[in-house]
Amino acid sequence: MGPVREAIERSVGPGLVLKTPSQRKPFVVQRVDADGVVLLFGSQKTPTPLSWECLEGALDFIEAGGEVRIGSQFSVGAIPGTLDSYLKQCINRATAGWVASLLEHAGVVEIIHSRPARVRTALAARRQRPLA
Repeated sequence: MGPVREAIERSVGPGLVLKTPSQRKPFVVQRVDADGVVLLFGSQKTPTPLSWECLEGALDFIEAGGEVRIGSQFSVGAIPGTLDSYLKQCINRATAGWVASLLEHAGVVEIIHSRPARVRTALAARRQRPLA
């Protein structure tokens, strides 16, 4: 079991309502199970499954990039080097903002809310904060 799965299983459950980083639109966690996480997006509550392999890989992708643009685009294309570009290898849908919020709630990443929004690992965020 990887660090993302451990963190999500510890802090996320069915019915949890989270919000996207930029537009603050709510979405719901439908379930967390052995296959991964299913999120419900939009007014239609469209089920969007994300495998553990994809979510663990997202953390690896963010760690490799240091500080990565979220970059959600509602098209089949993606801006190279963004979290959106990584996630579209797993699921052909704009999911980066939702995944970033899920990972932040689980304590795995920190969202940097400036424009454009970016994400970095929680460990990297702690390293950059000055000591009190």
